[in-house]
Amino acid sequence: MYRRTEVSISGESSVQTNTRNILTLGIMAAAAATLVACGGGGDNSPTPSQPSVTVSGKAVDFYLSGATVTFLDCGNKTATTNATGDFTFPAGCTTSALKVTGGTDIGTNQPFTGVLQAPAVTYKEGVTPVISPLTTLVAQLGPTQAAALAAKLGLAGKDLATLDPMQDAATLKAAVVVQQLVDQVTKTLTGLATGGTLTAEAAAAAAAKAVANAVASASGTADLTSSALVTTVVSGAVQNAQSGLPASLQSNIAAVAANVAALAAPLITSQVSSVNTALDDIALSSSPADTLSKLKASGSINVVTESAQTTTTTALVKAVTPAALTDASNASKLAALGDAVSTGNTTAIQDAAANLGSAVDSTAINNVANAVKLTNYVLLSNLTINGQAYPITDTISVTGGTLSSIKVALTQNGDAFSGGPSQVRAGLSYTYGGTQVDVIIENVTLTFNGSQLVNVVVPANTTYSFELSGNVSAAASLTNSVADNLFDSTNGGSLNLPFTVFLGKLKSAGALSQAQADALTPRSPSTFPVTFALTGISGKDVKLGALVDGNVENAKTASVRTAAAKVTGDGLKTTVTLNP
Repeated sequence: MYRRTEVSISGESSVQTNTRNILTLGIMAAAAATLVACGGGGDNSPTPSQPSVTVSGKAVDFYLSGATVTFLDCGNKTATTNATGDFTFPAGCTTSALKVTGGTDIGTNQPFTGVLQAPAVTYKEGVTPVISPLTTLVAQLGPTQAAALAAKLGLAGKDLATLDPMQDAATLKAAVVVQQLVDQVTKTLTGLATGGTLTAEAAAAAAAKAVANAVASASGTADLTSSALVTTVVSGAVQNAQSGLPASLQSNIAAVAANVAALAAPLITSQVSSVNTALDDIALSSSPADTLSKLKASGSINVVTESAQTTTTTALVKAVTPAALTDASNASKLAALGDAVSTGNTTAIQDAAANLGSAVDSTAINNVANAVKLTNYVLLSNLTINGQAYPITDTISVTGGTLSSIKVALTQNGDAFSGGPSQVRAGLSYTYGGTQVDVIIENVTLTFNGSQLVNVVVPANTTYSFELSGNVSAAASLTNSVADNLFDSTNGGSLNLPFTVFLGKLKSAGALSQAQADALTPRSPSTFPVTFALTGISGKDVKLGALVDGNVENAKTASVRTAAAKVTGDGLKTTVTLNP
């Protein structure tokens, strides 16, 4: 029914590092000898000319094209980056603090609205300094803190000043996640500062300083997706920006900082967590351009782009009156509003706003609700496991001796595919018996009659990729020779994800024995995590909503990766407990 195209064991790629050329002492010795022969180099001897020093740098969030680099200690001279973020220092300038603004992020293809910094150190010819969100944090605390910050970010031993994030997967993930956190906090301050004197650059600096301090103060490795850390960052940023805020907010800055953190932190945490998930397990390719291309094809860049584009935190803070922000008793109600906005649940948003009464501008909060509300999407309404339907929750307890499949009930609302074919890439992951099983299907064609799902087919010649890691280790890519049917009529039309069929494909390909396949089929009693992720073909963004307690919410960002492919998009993460 299918043919085997590849079976392999996955491996890790190494990152090459640049080395510097060192001038030999022979040149200096020869020069000295010449001076001695000419009379010892007295007062009348000509002064040797100094060699021209050329220092080239690189600006990276992803690479920033057409950005302006300002050399703050060299008369504010400027340079412009090329398509891969490269720039050259002005003549005679080797020691300067650096600032980067403007340009286009070639990853998201969005205008770069932030501010990157690097501290004043002596830059050397042959060593390429990098300005990134990570050096921005270093600039806030000073260059002597670079190694400590790297360690707190899980990058111990890596030189943040010279390591190009596009050449190191862990550094790239950290840089982009840091920038999205700084960016969202900056946008929060922008909304808060209406009527004040806070500039965009000052807001970015206040946010970056708060992030740097939170990372430096973390116990162990800093978790940038932690609601506690994000709350601390927002509160700190508000206090850092105090002098630029309206006078009405400055008088009780502690209450304002706590209230704004309660309001904005849930949404910021959700956005940063999504970006963090999207950039899990980055597989570096032969070139940064190829790495970026694969990130786009996987759907990962969609999540970063969406975060970069959104201004919801700005609008949310503006929707609350200044008087309400100075009242410390509003913190819990503001947190409830922030939680509702982070889910996109419009009913919950209106209920939370009503609890705040006149503290919230009704027109402004309606605009916020409309901005986060899903319009054109595929709705995931429930899961069917062993013949029983279960609502979408973080934990599901089911009965039945063996789990052979999970059926996902889907309907279409509006035009989820923007007039194009309703085709997706799907990923399924679960961990059982000490082995993680990851499966990616490169083309799943969904057919809808109006909103109702009526057919699901994996067309012939579609690639399935598998990776098993843990107690059992294997990787395989298989191509079906005839179409596979994944449709089930359960609950008005469901996508069927059959564990046993997928394992059977691996067994037939020789990647698993029958005993191993049996051992990877979940049986009671057991508890195991399940992840489902969905994105469009070629990285096209397809939105997925989840029905939660009768209301539509934004589905979680999920990723599934094998040795050969990755799917990042909307999906679900749940933990299944299988009882006898």
